[in-house]
Amino acid sequence: MNFISRLFSKSPPDLLAKGDRYMASDCFFDARTCYEDGLKLCSCEESSESLKPVFSERIDAANRSLAECNLHEAEFAHSRGDVVRAIDHLELVKTLTNDPALLEKAERLLLDFSHPDSDHDEQINISSCSSCSGSSGSECTDNSRSDDSLPPLEYYDLLIQQLPVDQYQRYAVLGDDFAYAYIAASRDEHNEALAGFENCFETLPPDIYWYEKGKVLHRLGNDSEAEQYLRKAIQLNSTNPLAWLTLALVLRESHLFQDALTAIETMVAERIMPEQALLLRADILEATGDNEGAVNQYVELLQTPYARAAAEKLYGLLIENGRHGDAAAILKKYLNKSCH
Repeated sequence: MNFISRLFSKSPPDLLAKGDRYMASDCFFDARTCYEDGLKLCSCEESSESLKPVFSERIDAANRSLAECNLHEAEFAHSRGDVVRAIDHLELVKTLTNDPALLEKAERLLLDFSHPDSDHDEQINISSCSSCSGSSGSECTDNSRSDDSLPPLEYYDLLIQQLPVDQYQRYAVLGDDFAYAYIAASRDEHNEALAGFENCFETLPPDIYWYEKGKVLHRLGNDSEAEQYLRKAIQLNSTNPLAWLTLALVLRESHLFQDALTAIETMVAERIMPEQALLLRADILEATGDNEGAVNQYVELLQTPYARAAAEKLYGLLIENGRHGDAAAILKKYLNKSCH
């Protein structure tokens, strides 16, 4: 991950001085980076061996300052009702320092923040989407909270606006009966949705009919039949991106990892939702224990519109593998958090 490491050609004394300037300006993350790079150079230059303990002490000081900063961020986030972010900051404190006082305060706040009131519970529940497996696919849109204040057809249009543009154009002209069945599916009214799609069989494009049925069957837990229907949709229209992505998700969730990877490779080769396919590939690599492969895939996605989704997954994976310095760099650069 050479985009994270800043290996300068400067000497250890130069890096020490630069780090001290950053510390004086309260730029603790940048200071720590300079100190860490200086410590690495000390290992290569015998003449700088005496600076090793100095760099180690400075790194500890920068980490303490970053921990203090995260404590303040946690309290501020909690005051705004953002319990999840507050807990994230407190967990990060525990990875930054061994200072007993700071750790004690972090643990105390964690205990306090782990019992949010009902308003906080609602915030967390609304923002969660358990069926997406970490991907940014269209399936998330079907789980939107129903807005009963809208007429049904307006609500249908709101749902399909979140589909890829080409699919929105297809779905916008499928008629009222299909719209009602689609709304039923979005509300997990599975039997009503299936009956509605059956009634539309003769008027729907065949690939959409089989895709929508397969999607509902997946939600009912019938993944074997869902897979058959999704493959039939793809056979009828090999360019249907929703069918491809949902097939890959179903295979992944069924632990048919190799089959899922085969579908993903086709998606990437044919430029069918390639970034979403790569995000799912990284998730599968992580699930099968290939952490280095997953890290490399997430890093590749940092240069795409899916950078934030990739960074969130990458951050968690780096923390899990004890790569706290790399995780802090990801947090700062891609997740808009400056106190790490």
